[in-house]
Amino acid sequence: MTTTPHAPTTWTLAARRHRLVAAIIDGLIFAAVVLPIRALLGTDYEVSDESTLVGYLNPYAGNSYWPIDVLVTVLLAVYFWLQHALWGQTLGKRLWRLKVVSGVTGEPPGFRQAGMRVLVYPVLTLVPYLGVLISLVDPLCAFFGSKRRCLHDVIAETVVVDLGSPVREKSGGSGSLFGLGVVLILLAALVVVSALVWM
Repeated sequence: MTTTPHAPTTWTLAARRHRLVAAIIDGLIFAAVVLPIRALLGTDYEVSDESTLVGYLNPYAGNSYWPIDVLVTVLLAVYFWLQHALWGQTLGKRLWRLKVVSGVTGEPPGFRQAGMRVLVYPVLTLVPYLGVLISLVDPLCAFFGSKRRCLHDVIAETVVVDLGSPVREKSGGSGSLFGLGVVLILLAALVVVSALVWM
C-alpha cells in the first residue's frame, strides 16, 4: 500500500519583498542577456498609428517587431520553466535563498507543475488584452490568502519557501543589504551593457 506524500509543516513562506527582489534579479539577468540580442536584430521600434492605450493592451498593434517580443517571452518562459522544474530555483531565487516547491510533496515542482506556472506567467501575458490583466492580477494574488501565492502558484499548486529564514532573523537584516547590493550591481551592469549596445 502506497501513501500520498504530504507537504512539510515546517515551511517558512517567502516574504513578498524577498520574492520581489528575486524577481528583479532574474529580470536584470535576463535583460542583460536579451538586450544585446535585440540590438543585433535591429529592433528600432517605429511610432505606431495606434493609441497609447491600444498599444499597451495589444502589444502587436502597429508593432512590426512583435515576433521578437514573442521570442523574448518564450525564452523567459524557458528560463523559469527549466530552472523551477529541475531545482525549484532560478538564479534570483538562489541568491535570495528562496525555493519553489510543490504544495503537496514539498519537492521541486517538476516539469508539469513548472510548466503550469509559466503557462500563466509569462506565456499568457502574450495574449492581447488578457495579458495585461494577467500581468496585474498575478502578483496581486500574493497579497491575499495566508500562503502568499501568486496566481501562477495557485494554479500550479506550488508555494515559494524561504530556505534562509533563521539566518535572516539572526543576522538582523544584513541579508537584505547583500540582496540590495546584488540588485544595484546587476542594475549597473545592465546600464553599462545597454550603453555599449547602443553606442
